[in-house]
Parts: sequence; C-alpha cells; structure tokens
Amino acid sequence: MEIVIASGKGGTGKTFLSSNLIHYMNKYVELVIGADADVEAPDLALALGGVERIMYSENLYESRKAVIDHNKCLGPRCSKCLSICRFHALKVVGSSIEVIEENCEGCGACSIVCPVNAISFKVTLTGRLYICHVRTNSTIVTGDLEVGQRNTGHLVYRVKELAHKYAEEVNAKHIIVDAAAGIGCPVISSLAGADVLIIVSEPTPQSFQGAQRLLEMSRGMRLRTYLVINRYDLNEEFALKMARELDIELLGLIPNDFSVVKSYAAMKPIIEYQPRSRASQSLRRLLETITTSVMR
Repeated sequence: MEIVIASGKGGTGKTFLSSNLIHYMNKYVELVIGADADVEAPDLALALGGVERIMYSENLYESRKAVIDHNKCLGPRCSKCLSICRFHALKVVGSSIEVIEENCEGCGACSIVCPVNAISFKVTLTGRLYICHVRTNSTIVTGDLEVGQRNTGHLVYRVKELAHKYAEEVNAKHIIVDAAAGIGCPVISSLAGADVLIIVSEPTPQSFQGAQRLLEMSRGMRLRTYLVINRYDLNEEFALKMARELDIELLGLIPNDFSVVKSYAAMKPIIEYQPRSRASQSLRRLLETITTSVMR
C-alpha cells in the first residue's frame, strides 16, 4: 500500500506526521519504506535523525539544454529564437545570442524556427536518487533536484519507482510518501498511483484553502482520503468547522506543543523524544488508528 501525506500548504506538519508514522511502523508494527517526494527541499531524513549511511545513489541525466553553434548562428539580426522562446532562456550578448541554461526547458521551439540549424541540445544532470539508512533505524528513498532544473514531477516519479523496487526487495508491504507543499507538479506526481491520501491541515484560512484544493485533486484521482488537523487548539472552533466542510473522515487532532520544536531540534521523532508530551500522546493514538484502520 502506498500512503501519501500531503497538505496543500507548507508548514502544516506533514513531515512531522510522516516521520513519526515511519518510525512507529518500523519499530512497533512492521517494515515500511519512507519516500521523500519533496525533491526541491528534502528533509524527511533530517526528521528521522539524519543520514547514517547512503546505501545507493544514482545521477539522473534526463534534462536537456539548448546549445548554439555561433559559427552558424546569424545573431541578433535574425532573432527568431528570441521571439519564440517563452521561458526567456536566450539573450543578446554583444553580436551573439547566448543561452541562459537555468531558464531553458529544452522544449525545442528555438531549434524549429532557426533557419540555419544552429541550435542543438545537450543532456544535463536533472538530479540524484538516494536510498539511505537513517539514525533512527529506517530506510528512506529520496531525490535531490539539481540547482536550476525544473523536472520535479519526473524526479518524484523516479523516487517512487525506486521506493517500490526496494520495497519488493526487502518485502516491505507499505510505502509512506512525504509529499511537497502545495498542489503543483511534484504533488500531482506523488499522488499518481497512490492508494491513500492523508491531508494534514491546521486551523487557519490559508491551510483550509490548501486542503480544499488538495481534496478536489484527490477526488479526481479517486483516492481514499483522510484528514488530520495539527495544532487544532489554536482555533478549536475553526478546526471543527474545517472537518465538517471538508466532509472526509477525521483521523485525529494534534495539539499545539512546544515539545515538537524541541524534537525537531534534536532530530528525533517526538514519540521517542518526549513520549509523555501532549502532542506525543495524541499522535500515538492517531498512529494506532492509521495502522489498524487505514492500512488494513
């Protein structure tokens, strides 16, 4: 089973829930594999104590950038490539046209309109894949997007593909995916092919709107979807209103607790770091609900 934990908005506590669920499952229930699908800012391993050792790594060369042959190029007096490029990846430098690689999407429009076939493409580094063992004794599959690249959706797909392959090798029945913030391309890729979505929200209008957008997306994909409200006691009345209006099963409520900040600073799951804290006790009940109801 593939379970995606997402939010529709950053900072609501999805990595907090993901890391504690992965740790809880691996220590008390059965083997699971974690997948960090936030390839622009992967931090799941940090929440689980940091990387102890890298078990596998791979460079992905799946992007392409335009290259201009200045011996053929007619320069600014032509400028057809400048006119067609919607990503502002070309600029005039003196008497020549140069490529701004960070902006180039490799779409090929410039090469189509070039009258002298002066534009070709080179393959460049998209990012990296890793399988790593973290200090709290779990295995995480993650990706790291190369600076200036934009293929987040494809890299997330490759992260999930590797996670499933490794899960089969070690006979793990479940994969817990920690998605990126928002509802953009990497989140869509995270949800594709998943079995369950758990939306982590908090009682603020911005978080509620993010959850609504994410729920609309999940319904289009026909995913079983559940709700968790973090820091519910910041505005308990609004939290209950959110649960009513989203109209999906509420798995649990987690109170605001400074112990969570301390656990992050210590790079340890709170259920181990401060098991008697308010957040930890609520979280443990929630994790039991997920493992006995959602994952069965």
